[in-house]
Amino acid sequence: MKISYPLQLLFLFYRCLWTCATPLLLRSARLKEGAAERTLKTISFSKVDIWMHAASVGEAYIALQILKNFEQGQTFDILISCNTSQGKEILEKNIKDLPHRVTVSYMVFDNPALVKKAVAIADPELLVLIELEIWPALMLEMKKQQKKIMIANGRMTEKSFKGYKKARFLWRTIQPDLILASTEEYRERLRIIFEQEQTLHVPNIKFDQIRRCTVSPRKTGERKSLVLASIRKEEEQDVLHIIQELLAQFPDLRIDLFPRHLPRVSNWAALFTENGISHCLKTDDSCDNTTRSVIIWDVFGELNRGYQMADAAFIGGSLAPLGGQNFVEAFMNGLKPVTGPSIYNFFWAGDEVFREGLVQKGRNRREVLQLLVSTLKNPPDKAVIQQKADKYIHLKQGGSRKTCQHIVGLLAKNA
Repeated sequence: MKISYPLQLLFLFYRCLWTCATPLLLRSARLKEGAAERTLKTISFSKVDIWMHAASVGEAYIALQILKNFEQGQTFDILISCNTSQGKEILEKNIKDLPHRVTVSYMVFDNPALVKKAVAIADPELLVLIELEIWPALMLEMKKQQKKIMIANGRMTEKSFKGYKKARFLWRTIQPDLILASTEEYRERLRIIFEQEQTLHVPNIKFDQIRRCTVSPRKTGERKSLVLASIRKEEEQDVLHIIQELLAQFPDLRIDLFPRHLPRVSNWAALFTENGISHCLKTDDSCDNTTRSVIIWDVFGELNRGYQMADAAFIGGSLAPLGGQNFVEAFMNGLKPVTGPSIYNFFWAGDEVFREGLVQKGRNRREVLQLLVSTLKNPPDKAVIQQKADKYIHLKQGGSRKTCQHIVGLLAKNA
């Protein structure tokens, strides 16, 4: 692949930026973990057929879903790279039962010098970037080596689209060989950005991850229960106000609070102490679930359990302009969750969730509070909600199998 002189200068500058920035980046607690792998001082992989990049938790689950859906007899050597420890941990826990030989590693920094070395070692026939993880140096190196690139479950928000359009000269140079987008809207945006006609709409793989949950009837005399799920730092004051208002109306209400990031647990404990709200940490042996107003869940991966006990749920990341968090798991447990106005990260779920009454959206803090009060006073029948959810999900599934078929097709072209 011939690289124009201006592009060579651009990537030389890009390399200098990474070289200067790396010592600063490694001071970050999040990036410091796995620093040896991110800088290739430790190399945990060798020759593979496919290199998949799954940035964090959500993408890690998508990668696993893809690997489970190859046809029998189709097995590959696969490297999966991650940016976060949480994503890496999920992959390492779940790859043991797969038929493929899978290596999990932190993603190497996108310094052209490091990337060139990583690609030479892994020598993949195909690079699969999950959702929207564009790494210019890695993609350029793959193009230089005449390897294939694919975006799976691709997405691009309107905000990202406006930003990426400013550098279309770069994106068309490193365009993937195939883009599989999770909605028609995302498909058109990605097609324009990369100037790639091989851009297709495939059902969102996240729908294939969803499994029917067992709904338990509410026991007579139980305290009413509310889950506050994936609450983000930027909306903590709004959520605190909602908690205070709800406890004023429902003094016996049990609230299970799940912060999106566990380091915020101590902050929540301090807020409740300052405001005289009884609370305890879930992992505290002395935590009395029967009398405390708020249980702070200081463990990761237990949200589904919280939904199974709840009468109502609020899904965080939506009162501040953060794009929301996943509300699908809530209605699969028979709940009718409430969100704030900001849910752009989950447009992939479709408008049907609102039309079918599976999700409720408040335009502001006041409306969110009103919806939660209404739901707690008259909790919907969980079995009815679950029936609607099952029907909705069934019509949306199949993306994983189609993605696998396209991966096999690209590998065959390289053979």
